[in-house]
Amino acid sequence: MSSAKHAFRNTAATAALIAAALATAPAFAKQANIKSMSFNTESANTTIHVGSSDKQKWDTLKSGNVQFWGHMKLNTRWPGYVQDVGVALGVCGPGQCGAFPPIWSASPVSRDYDHQKNFSFDPSIIPLSSDTGIAVVPYGDQIIARCNQHLQPDGPTKSYSFTHSFHASFSALTDTALDMDNAVSEAQGGSWPHPLYDSHYAEHGSFDVQIVCDPVIKPPVQDVANDFGEFDVDNVKLFLTTYQSNQTGSTPGKVCPSLKVTSRAQANQAGPVSMRIWRQKNDGPITSEVQQAWASYDATKNGYFATYEKWEDVGATAYFQYKTEIIGDDPFEPFDGWKDITVHCSGAGGGGFTDAPQDNPDNPPAHSDWQGEVTVSDSAGFKKLCPRKGQVAFDVEREAPGAFHYRISCSNGAFFTDTTAAFNDGGVFKASAAHELSIVRTRSIQCTLQEIKQNGSIATVDNSTEDFTCIKRNLDPNAADGLAVDTRPNPGKPQLPPVVIDAGRTCLPSQRPIRGKCVDRPLVAACRSTEKRVNGKCIGVSIHCLPGYHRVGLKCVRNAVIADRCKRNEQRIDGRCVRKPSIVIDCKRGYYLVGKASVKNPLIITACRATEKLVRGHCVPKQPVKKPNLQKVKQGSGKVLLPRLARPPHPVN
Repeated sequence: MSSAKHAFRNTAATAALIAAALATAPAFAKQANIKSMSFNTESANTTIHVGSSDKQKWDTLKSGNVQFWGHMKLNTRWPGYVQDVGVALGVCGPGQCGAFPPIWSASPVSRDYDHQKNFSFDPSIIPLSSDTGIAVVPYGDQIIARCNQHLQPDGPTKSYSFTHSFHASFSALTDTALDMDNAVSEAQGGSWPHPLYDSHYAEHGSFDVQIVCDPVIKPPVQDVANDFGEFDVDNVKLFLTTYQSNQTGSTPGKVCPSLKVTSRAQANQAGPVSMRIWRQKNDGPITSEVQQAWASYDATKNGYFATYEKWEDVGATAYFQYKTEIIGDDPFEPFDGWKDITVHCSGAGGGGFTDAPQDNPDNPPAHSDWQGEVTVSDSAGFKKLCPRKGQVAFDVEREAPGAFHYRISCSNGAFFTDTTAAFNDGGVFKASAAHELSIVRTRSIQCTLQEIKQNGSIATVDNSTEDFTCIKRNLDPNAADGLAVDTRPNPGKPQLPPVVIDAGRTCLPSQRPIRGKCVDRPLVAACRSTEKRVNGKCIGVSIHCLPGYHRVGLKCVRNAVIADRCKRNEQRIDGRCVRKPSIVIDCKRGYYLVGKASVKNPLIITACRATEKLVRGHCVPKQPVKKPNLQKVKQGSGKVLLPRLARPPHPVN
């Protein structure tokens, strides 16, 4: 009896083994042919901070958020399709990206793949080499090594910043399928993103990240003794200065002076200060860079200041403009507006002394695409009680559609920045918005409306000024003296008999005596949500909100924005994301369902022993074959007696 026949002897056990093998067998994807594959990346304004754990050298990448933009595209040839895709940090080839730090992954299961995304990852996924092994990507070691090149004699006590280039790999696992309806995406367990160990194709891209080596500062004694609260930057100032010396930036022979750009921020305590410095030379493009400085205590100025200095290589007579703003969590961080300077060069190659024209020293030479007006208004009416609310509103228009990116800065410190969409009004596209102002004292408030253009420049649209007056609240009537009383009767109510008080004095029922005088009783009636008080009366207000807004009381509130993407296992129905119905898979005849795949029914063959035979699916013993019984021939007779045939056996049911 052979081993193969013995393996198929037990029918039930064999079927179970085959089913288990089919359920646990890995699916091997067949590589598909592709037409093209690309991965385009662009840098974002993000920063990685490097710290020191022992205060002797830089050795730690601090937690944060690194971002970059990427466009992934893969076109396959039929019958190929894209099964899984992923983005990993570093440069890796097909089938190699599983060991690299994963950034993002997905299972599109589509013929082609074309997707754009803002990628982000925490610097903690960047590995560092140690005594036990070398990091798979060198970025962490390179960053720390460059920071430690600028150690001070007392350690990492001075900040240093630079730009470092990173690489990312877009890999894809492909397969082939004649009918995409049978291509099923299997859910992967574990953490996300999933490392893509098996891939057939890979492309690479690069992006830059700003690196800041944070200094280790031992604060003075007063910093420890006092609690300054949360770190906050109060203001920032920009200084432009020229020097006729051999400083960096001067042309040999002292033909051109050196231009020194100084940005100084004042904070409430010691800590890092991030600044964005905008620059424009002549009529060239407006660029910006992010720098970080450490705010430390300055005894001469009695405060905490962070200073960043930069020397400009002039080369020829040129016109420069600069602006510095603080980067932080508050959208109203301080900034110092555009300042300009013309650097004159003389001698050979000086370029002459022609000054570049300038429109406004407080703003770059930019023209607004929108026209309109901004209005500052008071909501007090004849009652000048404080604190109260004011309002700044604007209406702008132009002949082209689009969104209006604006900022409003007011002299009382209020600052608003937002984007509002324009609506079509008979071929003219209009946009408007309003913001509240807090009035706490008597003062004149001026607000300026500016357009933030796509290239980063800012153009002024309009400004408005309003005088706000605050009058102290009335004292308690019981303690009031010399109040002017209006005793005119109310014609809408019947007059009741007057009340007689001291020495024949009488007061009306709507009055009360106070220190021998008749004073009207205060009558304050609450107005409805659709009314406002004018001269002591509630008057209905008709409010018409712009498209995209709805009315709540006396205000127009922006409509809620519905997310345009649902989860992978959801679909949008009537503006809501609902779970997709489960897929019913009907297998063909001769197949049965295992998970989400149709598997062919196993073909079981029953083998019988050598002494048995298969009859109607059963093994039955074989009938022994009788040897013929030849009788001896009688001598002299000449006859041979043939054996009698045996009776056939009865059939087995």
